[in-house]
Amino acid sequence: MSQAQQTSHKPRKMYIDIDGVLVVWDSRHNCIELARGFGRLMRFCKINDIQPYWLSMWALFPGSLEGVNCLLWPKTCPTMAHPQPLVYDRAAGKATMIDFESDFVWIEDGLGDKDLAALTQHNAMDRFYWTDGTDGDCLIKFMEFTRQRLALPIHDEWGPAWDSTFSRPRDRNTSYYGLKP
Repeated sequence: MSQAQQTSHKPRKMYIDIDGVLVVWDSRHNCIELARGFGRLMRFCKINDIQPYWLSMWALFPGSLEGVNCLLWPKTCPTMAHPQPLVYDRAAGKATMIDFESDFVWIEDGLGDKDLAALTQHNAMDRFYWTDGTDGDCLIKFMEFTRQRLALPIHDEWGPAWDSTFSRPRDRNTSYYGLKP
């Protein structure tokens, strides 16, 4: 069991929208860029044993989501967490897919009435991070929000994950300084 798992008995989960969060818009709602820091956020999830989920309409269209996944990283990258898609009922709202028993955070650019009601009912508004859809640094800010909400330590070393093939020396005569298996 990792050190991060020992500090919390609840599973840690992160819910991420795509439009307006990962895909950043201009004032006329034209896609202008991908938000900065996604790879670092997924590395942060891996280090802190957080399972990320796509909580986005894109999950309703697997071909679109597959394209985003290929664009962001190779599927086999062992040093980053990989978001799992959640398919939700649009009429019921995204919050129906949130595990309110977990230690979770959620980043979104548009909160519907049903989602707001669910967060309020579960007294979980403090787990919600709103972004306006135009902030290219929203994922970097969300990472700090997540660290605070889940009471995670500040990591000085962002080396390879302990279970990664990249954390092992190339041969017996080489090693990574400061890394502990």
